[in-house]
Amino acid sequence: MIRKAEKKDLERIMEIVKASVEVMNRQGNYQWDHTYPLPSHYQGDIVAGDLYVAEQDGRIVGAACLSEKEHDEYPSVDWRSPAKALTVKRVAVDPQYRGLGIATGLYQHAEKVAKQKGLDYIKTDTFSKNASARHLFEANGYHYLQEKYVEEKNDSLRYYDKIL
Repeated sequence: MIRKAEKKDLERIMEIVKASVEVMNRQGNYQWDHTYPLPSHYQGDIVAGDLYVAEQDGRIVGAACLSEKEHDEYPSVDWRSPAKALTVKRVAVDPQYRGLGIATGLYQHAEKVAKQKGLDYIKTDTFSKNASARHLFEANGYHYLQEKYVEEKNDSLRYYDKIL
């Protein structure tokens, strides 16, 4: 089940983020760290009504921000469409529940939310070293556009979109 997140969910979401950061770092992916994402990011998402959680057996196992607000660098990306889009960001799945389709479910839910908002375009991104996210995007019909080097992360952000 996927539902809108509530303030009471924040502690569990941050547990998932912490566990995800540990897994990412072990894989050589330093996309997330102690500076991002922070509880304040998710608090803002909750207040805006943009944060969703995936539950399994009454336990939160994943979270995703589904927002019309883009990342700051998005205007400089060569997107396939100038249309207003839903942006999927800050997706985290409890490592103990990976491989069960939780992230795919969150991305499918993003498509439903986009359509409810009258949007037919979705944008997302990940760092090049995040093989799991790249595979997820490609398996769910997202189109790779380009990558841009991020010096402070010593990695490149890869941008993807999907026209619904």
